[in-house]
Amino acid sequence: MKNFYELRDDYYLDIKAYLDEWEKKLNVRSKDGKFDKHNLQSLGSFSKNLWENFNINRNEKDKILSDKHYMDSANGIRAYCASFLLPNIERVFALLVKNENSIALKNIFLNEKEELVIADFGAGPLSATVGFICALKFLFDTNPEIFPPKKIKIFAIERSEKIFQFGFDLLQKSLLNADNIVVTRLTSTEKIPVNIDIALCANIFNEIPEKHRLSNLVNLYSKLNLNGAVLIIEPGQEIHAKSLGNLRNSFLAGAEDCQIISPCSHKNLCPLSGTSTRKDWCWFKIGWNPPEALKEIEKFSKIDHHFLNFSYLFFVKSQIKVNEPFYARIVSDKLNVDFAKKSALDYFMHNIVQGDKEDFIYAAEHKKLFKMLLCTEDGSLKSTLFSEDGETELNRGMRFARKTALEFLFDERN
Repeated sequence: MKNFYELRDDYYLDIKAYLDEWEKKLNVRSKDGKFDKHNLQSLGSFSKNLWENFNINRNEKDKILSDKHYMDSANGIRAYCASFLLPNIERVFALLVKNENSIALKNIFLNEKEELVIADFGAGPLSATVGFICALKFLFDTNPEIFPPKKIKIFAIERSEKIFQFGFDLLQKSLLNADNIVVTRLTSTEKIPVNIDIALCANIFNEIPEKHRLSNLVNLYSKLNLNGAVLIIEPGQEIHAKSLGNLRNSFLAGAEDCQIISPCSHKNLCPLSGTSTRKDWCWFKIGWNPPEALKEIEKFSKIDHHFLNFSYLFFVKSQIKVNEPFYARIVSDKLNVDFAKKSALDYFMHNIVQGDKEDFIYAAEHKKLFKMLLCTEDGSLKSTLFSEDGETELNRGMRFARKTALEFLFDERN
């Protein structure tokens, strides 16, 4: 799959122009077209400070950023848009073009639409909107039976006018047809005036008090048209991933016609939410090739964006089954298992539910085995064992369509 900026969109957005405007607004290059080292160093320094606020100086008690005004200060906006804007576009794009998600997204366009309506909750500089527009290009190119809507109406729910204006200017200057996309800024989900087709919630729920998260999600869902979709992306750290699991559990308890598409497909309680005593949490990562200008900024910020971590949830409002059935998804990296310890061998022997026990004992004695955690179709946790000399390379996020695709399967504590 290409990176978002490698697409050539002939529907809505000149992506090359978008990147050029991004560079201009941040003064990435000098007049001769070469990278401006002084400005890059300044951007890198601001970005590093903001990253520390996101990841180190965060008030964990109420999960609100310790510096809540970063999107209202000139340096905060420059830092955010220099280091986080493009990676956030790529996260949204990469998730929406995943096979199971694009299949569900396609249902929005089964009937030709005159107008597509989007709510971008916590819009910031409209990174989720841009990622979605890029994903639309992929969707229409790979599904010739559906047609692009003539107009896209975007409700950007963002309290900071300054950060919104930064992203709005970028978008406006790179549209192929300014009449095709209309953007309106709102300050709350309650002010959305019409029904919507998709809600994008990128890195927003972790920034608002926990007591207000469910009501905002319910507001968005209540405005969703049938077959409409909701994408929630949160940071990949434990506290945010587990909080998203809590929000998922609370929301599903009262949501009608809701179908989870990914990363799981069940509607039972999340086994890795904040109520779980397990140390594991549900997060994923994608690799991409950042644009050259972003790589130059990273040299000074020391923030490596080649791999993007996140937790997420994608679901639709539908009365018919739209998701592809699958047995389980890998929700861990490979974990070392020391079978020299009898306790480890006894544990797996006691909990094996699929696979020949004699084959397992032979493998444990003669091969270096690794364990990977699975979340199954019914929300229970399992694990599988594999050796690096096997034919299939297993990775976090991989799905198994059938239980029989796994040689060994073991029960895990939920």
